Amino acid sequence: MIFNRYVFYVLMVLSIVAVNLILRLSPNMAMKATYVWLLGFYFYTPYQHDSILYPPIPWTLFITYMMLWTIGTFLYISQDPKTFADFREPIVKTILGDYKIARYVVFAALPVLVGMGTYTFIYPKYPEPVELRTVHPAPPATTKVHGKTYTLEGLQNPYRIDEQDNYYEGGTHLPVEGKFPFLDADSVEYMKYVTEGGSVFFENCHYCHGDQLNGLGMFSHVFNPTPANFVDPGTIAMLRESFLFWRVSKGGPGLPNESTPWSSAMPPWEEHLTTEQIWKVILFEYWYTGWHPRTFDEESSSGGEGGGGH
Repeated sequence: MIFNRYVFYVLMVLSIVAVNLILRLSPNMAMKATYVWLLGFYFYTPYQHDSILYPPIPWTLFITYMMLWTIGTFLYISQDPKTFADFREPIVKTILGDYKIARYVVFAALPVLVGMGTYTFIYPKYPEPVELRTVHPAPPATTKVHGKTYTLEGLQNPYRIDEQDNYYEGGTHLPVEGKFPFLDADSVEYMKYVTEGGSVFFENCHYCHGDQLNGLGMFSHVFNPTPANFVDPGTIAMLRESFLFWRVSKGGPGLPNESTPWSSAMPPWEEHLTTEQIWKVILFEYWYTGWHPRTFDEESSSGGEGGGGH
């Protein structure tokens, strides 16, 4: 298929040359320059179905190549006064009105071409999704991570003491009232997990989600939609930790149809992190932002991320 593209292009160029030789055509310099310019445009065009080059080059590279092709064509036609005069003769006669029909055609076609180009440029390139996109899609009943199947309903973070981030002191299994891990340096066990999760986050996640977890990482501007802003109360503060465990593990490829075509650029982190690291990253994200995950209560339903206490 790729080889045939280039064979077709070469045969097309040879056909144009052969027709001019057989019919003994003698096009002026303006027509020759037009032939050359259009052949370059057709060769470099970045459109998937029409391009000769494969894979098609990016649009910015196409603009660069065509600028160089145009400059080269112009240098050829302006190499001496005779060829340049031959090139500009039909253009001048069209503008002055010697070629009346050509003048009418050009002046009528220019506004149409400009309008079509503007319309093509601003027209949306992607159609609206058939289904409404959901920001927080309903998770599946179960998910399989590292060969183990987890039931998301009721799944808890094994490194969290309770939903309010209280911790237990000295093995007494009693929550210490009025003390919070992020203010107390003595919460050794809890902060150990938080620190480990933070280390994993800054090694892998902050490039997109930002070093302040606000979705403004150094690579965030190239994604649409942008990475999640965990500081925003509309993200992790509305979700259960089991939901985050599913999302982090499966990434963008694991999202259901209602989240496409603008789903997520996040990779499936189960391919790079252990289960323990994923849970610790989630623990760190809640600790850093000060949010508490939604919890299961008697009124929570089994149908997605509805219901639940705070």
